[in-house]
Amino acid sequence: MLHSTTVAKFFRRLSTYDVAPEFSRRVRRVALSPLGVLVIGISVAVLVGLVVHPRVFALAGGLGLVAAAGVCWPWLTIRGVRAVVAFDRPRTNEGTEVGLSASLTNHLPWPAWGLTVRDPKADSTVRLPTVAGRTKSVYRWTFVPPVRGEYPTETPVIGTAFPFGLSMARRTATVAGTLLVWPKTFPVGPVPSMEGDDVTEGAVARNKVGTTGDILGLRPYRRGDSPRRIHWSQTAKHDRLVVCEVQSNSRPVVLLVLDHDAGVHTAGADGTHEWAIRTLASLTKGWIEAGAQVGAVWGERFIAPQAGGDQIVRILDELARVGSGGRPLREVLAEKRVRAVRSAIRVVVTSDVGFHQSPNSEGLGSIRWVVLHREGFGNSADRESLRTSACDGGPPRRRSGIWLEIPSADELPHRLRHGTAEASHGS
Repeated sequence: MLHSTTVAKFFRRLSTYDVAPEFSRRVRRVALSPLGVLVIGISVAVLVGLVVHPRVFALAGGLGLVAAAGVCWPWLTIRGVRAVVAFDRPRTNEGTEVGLSASLTNHLPWPAWGLTVRDPKADSTVRLPTVAGRTKSVYRWTFVPPVRGEYPTETPVIGTAFPFGLSMARRTATVAGTLLVWPKTFPVGPVPSMEGDDVTEGAVARNKVGTTGDILGLRPYRRGDSPRRIHWSQTAKHDRLVVCEVQSNSRPVVLLVLDHDAGVHTAGADGTHEWAIRTLASLTKGWIEAGAQVGAVWGERFIAPQAGGDQIVRILDELARVGSGGRPLREVLAEKRVRAVRSAIRVVVTSDVGFHQSPNSEGLGSIRWVVLHREGFGNSADRESLRTSACDGGPPRRRSGIWLEIPSADELPHRLRHGTAEASHGS
């Protein structure tokens, strides 16, 4: 009995074993499609007409006419339609609704029914109303870009399967300009204070001693002080020269460094790589708007520090196009052009693994480290895997010298705004 059961299982597995799964998949896709079923019906009708009775040929002919109409009509319709897809703006941020429009021109004398446009995200289809013959119609809809990047990710396609849905005739649409989606940004704290007086002069008042700002306090006269800064009432009271200390109108210079090495980050829209880019974008926008000169470097890309709104656009445009991997941080910090930037506060955005592997910063001056903990980012499976790795003796989770520590995506907005010493006590 046992032997017969084993033999039965063997033949059952043998009868269901697929020798060529890819070929089988293609056959099923064709044979089980509406057109495939209709072709099989025509073939059966022809065979029955040959074997049983010629009257069945009428059925085969009727099915053939339906098949011909279902293939030729969509093909002819799509040949006469032109489509231009456009965005309502050239730039936006992640998660912000964007308007799209499709301008359809029908050159045929009859209407074009059942038209669809595949969404630029390439994961959904937008159905359009009928376009009358020899007319031009414009249809609008919206979509929300989930991640940064350049859209459309592939060429939009218009199509129709009217009248029977047997065959989808397609044609590529023209794209009138692309959409650049910037990383999401958050409010940030003040620019970190620079040790010493090695800063660029500008029109931004800071709470450090200078020569042209508001009065900060009083001190005894020193040789070389301007007589205009002598506080005469305090001088008479203390019987010695007393001068006013005023603010310094200086413009801080910041060089932001993104650790672009895929080996130290978690991937995906919620991984540390994307959140590191969002962090750098937030610091760029916030500090330039505060009056600082900001530059950025990652991989092969280097943007020299500058101020103004054009610099925000320049850096965020480049961040929108950043790929998924680049050179290790060690090589980036060792570059001559990075070391050649004088008077700059260097802020490195990396993960806890990247911070643990960080190179010696000798010759670069003081570095502010912004560290994202990998186990706080990504999907639940990634987080659990990283926690298990840490428990099994993975890289250390902490090390002294971190300027801003971000444990999770949920805490990132608050930490960027209030997590630094400058945010707590003023710059």
